[in-house]
Amino acid sequence: MMNFVMKHKRAFIVGGAVLVLLVGGVWFLNNLPDFAVKMLINTAVSTNRKAKHFEEDALYVITTGTGAPLPDPNRAGPQTIVIAGDQILVFDAGPGSTRQLELIIDASSVDALFLTHYHSDHIGDMGELMLKRWATSGPAEPLPIYGPPGIEEVVAGFEAAYQLDKGYRIAHHGVEAVPPSGAGGEVHLFDLGTDLMASDVVYEEDGVQVIAFNVDHTPVFPAVGYRVTYKGKSVVISGDTIFTESLIHHSMGADVLVSEALNHEMSSMVSEATRDFENNASLVAEDIKDYHITPEQAGIVARDAGIPYLLITHVLPPVPNQILVNPFLRDARAIYDGEVYMANDGTRVKIPVDSEKITIVELLKK
Repeated sequence: MMNFVMKHKRAFIVGGAVLVLLVGGVWFLNNLPDFAVKMLINTAVSTNRKAKHFEEDALYVITTGTGAPLPDPNRAGPQTIVIAGDQILVFDAGPGSTRQLELIIDASSVDALFLTHYHSDHIGDMGELMLKRWATSGPAEPLPIYGPPGIEEVVAGFEAAYQLDKGYRIAHHGVEAVPPSGAGGEVHLFDLGTDLMASDVVYEEDGVQVIAFNVDHTPVFPAVGYRVTYKGKSVVISGDTIFTESLIHHSMGADVLVSEALNHEMSSMVSEATRDFENNASLVAEDIKDYHITPEQAGIVARDAGIPYLLITHVLPPVPNQILVNPFLRDARAIYDGEVYMANDGTRVKIPVDSEKITIVELLKK
């Protein structure tokens, strides 16, 4: 035994050292000294996410909510962020989207919110977004919120729901930290009328232009899409709509189309699979097909409008497995030769102002 030990002395020494380091490492991790805790917290707090991900002058598009009303563990309710120069514009505020937004940018940096329509899955997190912007930066002015008729009622409703919370925070932190004048939202109403082809410029600031245009989400009315332009680059956000010439017309020559999509075949499968459930899931899965654009139709819009990138969001029905992404998008790819990509929460598209090279990365994928 002694001869064996002496023969393998070096191995025993190395093994012992490794064991000591492992034990010491485990102890250190379970008993972090204050200096290590402070260092880790300082590193996390000082991380400037915006500077890290948006340094180059470009039109950035980030999907911070790509789901729909049906539950999906991997997708918050609909929301798209557009960053152009110093402007950070948010489109819709679906349930859970504020949390996803805050994993990428500070809520305090949001310059304006634009709403496409007033279905609950597009407005459910408005209160949280208004609150986080106010409570984390203490602005003197409320969040500018743009939308078609009905916007006054929606904003007033969320402000009423958060009135008690507003009072608590002012009493706790004081008016200097959270000025009462900065809470809630400031309504910017626009009315495009009933003409489906109607559109208008609803926002212009520091070289950024936002055009709102009517879409068809009947019986939901009004419902709009948006086109954002910055230094000659454009992105179109469809909102919820069926296939319509308005969407093609207002998307002409854009660089990226962010379109909702409902796969009819898969939705019918969901309807069949839930037929014996003691709820209305089967009926709803069948009904929703009549007011959402399909992947194929989104591909036709992108093709006919000459758009090189199609980003699919508001995914219906939910895609429970990555292997189903290709079947979901198959019809779009069959009709459209450009790039088709199913967005995730945290998908970032960069459209450089000085080149044609559009890139896509995932900011929240582990």
